[in-house]
Amino acid sequence: MAAAPSDLHLLVRRSRWLLLTILLMFGWLTPGTPLAAIPGTTLEGLLLAADYIARLLVALATLALLLRSLDPPQLVAGMRAMLAPIELLGFSCDRIAVRLALTLQEVEAARNGGDGERESGATCLVLPCHVPGTADLLLGVVSAALVLAALLA
Repeated sequence: MAAAPSDLHLLVRRSRWLLLTILLMFGWLTPGTPLAAIPGTTLEGLLLAADYIARLLVALATLALLLRSLDPPQLVAGMRAMLAPIELLGFSCDRIAVRLALTLQEVEAARNGGDGERESGATCLVLPCHVPGTADLLLGVVSAALVLAALLA
């Protein structure tokens, strides 16, 4: 499934000031070899800016793909499953998931032109729970191995 270009375009448009700030901060404030073509910039700064802008664009494209392919309950269930390990540190992933679910509910209500609390009339919030399957565990092991390999390289 391909990320919707309109979703990605909207996310990039909303992030344009962040992208511009990254370009300016890295391009003009990083010490290095000065470029004669663009006064005040350095080669190293522009390379760093391009690197960080590319990383941000990949993250935005991934977000556009997730927002296009998952509905809000699936997003909450995924976030809850991903945050499960922080419970070992004493944090409550359920509280974070509830805040995410309420935020998504309000965003959806705003898109529909109303106030989510008055329109839905719901008095309780159901947190979806995702039970990891074999494919999830396999993907987790492969991801952990790739991260470990990248750190050791």
